Amino acid sequence: MELWFILSVLTGTFFGVQSVLLKILSKYFEQTFVLKYLFLIAGILLLPAIFLSPTRVELRLFLMAFSISLVLNTVAYHLLLKAIAHYPVSIVMPYVGLTPLFLTMTSYLILGEALTKGKIVGIIFIVLGGFILQLPENLKEKGWRHLINWREKGIWMMVLVAFIWSITASVEKIAVNASSPEFYGAFIHLALGGVFVFWGKWQNRNSIKKPEALKITSGGKKYILLIGIVSAALAWCQLVAIKLTFVSYVIAFKRAGVLVSTLLAFFILKERHYLKALSGTILILTGAAFITL
Repeated sequence: MELWFILSVLTGTFFGVQSVLLKILSKYFEQTFVLKYLFLIAGILLLPAIFLSPTRVELRLFLMAFSISLVLNTVAYHLLLKAIAHYPVSIVMPYVGLTPLFLTMTSYLILGEALTKGKIVGIIFIVLGGFILQLPENLKEKGWRHLINWREKGIWMMVLVAFIWSITASVEKIAVNASSPEFYGAFIHLALGGVFVFWGKWQNRNSIKKPEALKITSGGKKYILLIGIVSAALAWCQLVAIKLTFVSYVIAFKRAGVLVSTLLAFFILKERHYLKALSGTILILTGAAFITL
């Protein structure tokens, strides 16, 4: 079994766990508060690895890719947490499985990865899965004119996140090749953490929504530390994997993590509309498999 495959599977698993932790924390804390600690802790944890593996940096290429990634990931994570905070995880998270669909276009334009017949079949499955996911629960009562739920802002947010991540995935490979997974991973997380620190101050309001529900000095601290550790592990696995193989392969496995988040949402968050979510997720994962294989 090849190393890139193991790392890709771990990437998907950590991604699913991270999604549920974001949902839990979003119930008690402001978005900027959660995101600044997620990125700062992950960045600090990744920082020592830079000194263990000396890096030669192609500065101009790295800074270009780094800057693009920083801007796009800031927007993507803001939209991600906003959607997770207001909608069930099992409904909105599967939409990030659309990233491989967009990646077939963006990876070709940025990295020159060509579209194959297998990827076309995968696209069809992914689109069908996304279509099933957005179907209203009471479709029979509402009628077929509500077949496509265009008004759900959370769905549109996640579709946009999926598209943005299809760009950042390719850009990150450029940044990693111009430096190293450890170097890029540490500095992009620290930079994103800094962005959300200043964003929180700019909002000029209390970061904590309900301090009586989850104290930062007790249970909240454990969850914040945990999401930082999970995010660091996620970043390292993903960035090393994309250095070893095609970006589209790694991201397809990463998006398989929506199955993990859907199952955890059922068992931990008690989200009950799981049958439709699982059906759509399975189709998306089947499409991801076709794109990968």
